[in-house]
Amino acid sequence: MEFACLDLVNSDWHDHRGSGSRREYLDDRAWLTRFADKWGFSEAGEPDGTAVARLKYLRALLREMLEALAEGKRPSARQVSELNSVMGASPTVRVLQASGESYRLELVPKAKDWDWVAAEIAASFAEMVTKHDPTRVRVCANPVCHWVFYDESRNRTRRWCENTCANLLKVRRFRERRRNPKST
Repeated sequence: MEFACLDLVNSDWHDHRGSGSRREYLDDRAWLTRFADKWGFSEAGEPDGTAVARLKYLRALLREMLEALAEGKRPSARQVSELNSVMGASPTVRVLQASGESYRLELVPKAKDWDWVAAEIAASFAEMVTKHDPTRVRVCANPVCHWVFYDESRNRTRRWCENTCANLLKVRRFRERRRNPKST
């Protein structure tokens, strides 16, 4: 299951091998274009510095909220209020659309700008916690990775963002046991 909010949070990439290297994808125009295309935000155009700064603010807010969920806690009232402010910054109107022989009611943004993009990303978080199980939010167990994911495993025990992190830490534990055989 994919959510725009998780893609945004994971745009602050940390090398899972522990080299200490990081990559700020929100400063990468090519990454932003792929992100916008993937989530249907292309109509917003290219973001300016203010829009990127707002996305970084939203990313920090969402990370706090997702980490709280991963720890079995609820996001704070302040965090929920800030998220609601982001969602409210892009007003929508109701539009009746003909659909074949019937009609459907759609919520359409007044402007498809980067406020709309931020509101949609915030709404993806709100959808995740209201329509899906928020107790399935996880932060990778690799302490240098920081990747946030939604655990879709049947028994809800996934600990790693991907097999790379799992294998990396298993090898490290194995090597540590070989170096210190009495510690096991």
